[in-house]
Amino acid sequence: MKKYAQSAVLLHKMVLLAVAGLLLAGLNGCGSDIQTVKFKINSEPEGAHVALKVSGPDRPRSSEWIYLGHTPIRVVRQFNEDDVPGAKITLKVMHAGYYDQVREWDGEAFLNTAVKNGVLFWTPELVPHPSDQ
Repeated sequence: MKKYAQSAVLLHKMVLLAVAGLLLAGLNGCGSDIQTVKFKINSEPEGAHVALKVSGPDRPRSSEWIYLGHTPIRVVRQFNEDDVPGAKITLKVMHAGYYDQVREWDGEAFLNTAVKNGVLFWTPELVPHPSDQ
């Protein structure tokens, strides 16, 4: 009888391990992949404001800009791969006395460029805006 009790305990532990493994595998398959993108943005002249917008039909808050900081800037952002294919990614560099500079990508081209290069570089040369007199 003792042998059967030990076997039952061992079988119970094996079943628990198998169930836990299946749960972990299921959770891993359900989550979407996150891509980390490094940005290195400068401007000529330095000190410009940088903003990022991710817009698209499936994005309810697509009109909101995310402020990244002043140039030169080194920042890391994460993007959900499931949200990127139909999206448009826009970077804007703004400096008082200069015209704004904008750069846009469609979602897949953005991720391909960022992943291929390991970092997204951009150094716009800002064009002076004639002063209003």
